[in-house]
Amino acid sequence: MSPWARQSQGRNAHRAFYADYITSAKWYSRRARWALEESTRIAPALILCRGRCGNAWNVDRDDLHHCVYDRLGDEAHEDLWPMCRSCHTRLHELLDSSRSWRKLPKRQANRQALAILAGRNEPPSPRSLTVYL
Repeated sequence: MSPWARQSQGRNAHRAFYADYITSAKWYSRRARWALEESTRIAPALILCRGRCGNAWNVDRDDLHHCVYDRLGDEAHEDLWPMCRSCHTRLHELLDSSRSWRKLPKRQANRQALAILAGRNEPPSPRSLTVYL
């Protein structure tokens, strides 16, 4: 089996595990615990979307983005970022726009993509990502 085929199998296995986990009671419990921890940490401020909008984040309505998958199922608080659905979708669209993002460590790729979405950088073209990442 080629390295590419093994890598693809690994991604498919990860996606299957993620799909099961993200709909599980364990994940919903983790989301609620994260929201409580974050609310306590920043009180009396509101939890804000880390995306471009900066709107107030709500555990019942919005998403928690995994900035790394190393501890999927046993996430550290800092592994999860509050994001509204719209900003979360945009972040994944950007990260999925080029394979070059995969060349970076996941946390770094997420931070750079988030900076682009927040308007702190001009969005690179897929070609420039291939060349520079």
